[in-house]
Amino acid sequence: MKKYILVLNAGSATLKFKVFDYASLKEKVAGNFERIGPPHSFLVIGQRQWQFRKIKNYEQALRIVLKKLQSTDYGLQLEEIKAIGHRVVHGGEEFFEPIVMTTKVWQRIAKYNKLAPLHNPANLAVIKACFKLFPGIKNVAVFDTGFYKDLKPEVFLYALPLKYYRQYSIRRYGFHGISHGYVSKEVAKKLKKPLKELNLITCHFGNGDSITAIKKGKPIDTTMGFTPLEGLTMGTRSGDLDPSVPLYLIKELKMKPDQVLDLFNKKSGLLAISGFTSDMREILAASGYRVYDFKSIRKYTNMQKKRAKLALSMFIYDIQRYISAYAGLLGKVDAIVFSGGIGERSPVIRKLALENLKFIKKPKVLVIQTDEELEIAKEVKRLNK
Repeated sequence: MKKYILVLNAGSATLKFKVFDYASLKEKVAGNFERIGPPHSFLVIGQRQWQFRKIKNYEQALRIVLKKLQSTDYGLQLEEIKAIGHRVVHGGEEFFEPIVMTTKVWQRIAKYNKLAPLHNPANLAVIKACFKLFPGIKNVAVFDTGFYKDLKPEVFLYALPLKYYRQYSIRRYGFHGISHGYVSKEVAKKLKKPLKELNLITCHFGNGDSITAIKKGKPIDTTMGFTPLEGLTMGTRSGDLDPSVPLYLIKELKMKPDQVLDLFNKKSGLLAISGFTSDMREILAASGYRVYDFKSIRKYTNMQKKRAKLALSMFIYDIQRYISAYAGLLGKVDAIVFSGGIGERSPVIRKLALENLKFIKKPKVLVIQTDEELEIAKEVKRLNK
């Protein structure tokens, strides 16, 4: 009987999944469930798509995925799944290394939900559903922060009294580490050089965005911090802020802390500046750029065009300031690498990001399709021996 690894990557309203052959790690099938929670949910597997009025939660979505995978089109039997891997965004300082999940581990990870409110609750909801649907099967959590576990104290510490780090683990963690780790290894293969000899700037751009500086194969700095909120302007996240801003909103505007957190995570970024979308394709189209494989149904007003251009300019400025800083830290840059939905698919963003960076001496510019799920599958197989 064939044996497979199922990898589940849950977002705030999405569930990406891939199935890998256990022996070869060759991908068998992949798909994505979108709009879990909101109306008009849909599931995509390969070239096929199914529409649903509303999928209430991740367990319901997973049950539908499994039913589709068992159909004659894909022919996967549940008893063929030997192990399941999960991306988990935040495990604090308690969890950097991949770990086999238990109910107790689940409860310990849940303490960090408030540090990654868009992702951790979804990650754990899927793991809990797997406990129910696959009793006795190993579930392995792989952490986004693991790639950055060896950052130096001068990099990961904030300039706060040290008791806040020692007692409460308030520090920079870094995120998208599974993606940055995967693409860095792929770059080494492409350049036919050992990773430990390479200095790279890796850029992961999607709805969430981050940049990492990698020196001699090891990350030395990254844009995200205590939570995935710090760093670049993102789809709905604010990125870098003066710490006085939330205090002002709470004290002067009488906003509640949960309202401020919701504002910074879900109502800021490109969405806030453009005023009408967090979708970079829409931003580019409204800014006058041609976007391949995308045709907007909107007719943009002059104000929308103006604000879209401003949102785009802010996004590009953030990218350039971080790439410039990391180039200075690295000294020599062997390659600047783009990945993630925006990084992989938008030549316009890549071109704009690299304008005015001529002081960086002729780095190679590479586009690498990230595969977090494959990276997770490798860890699952390693821990399931």
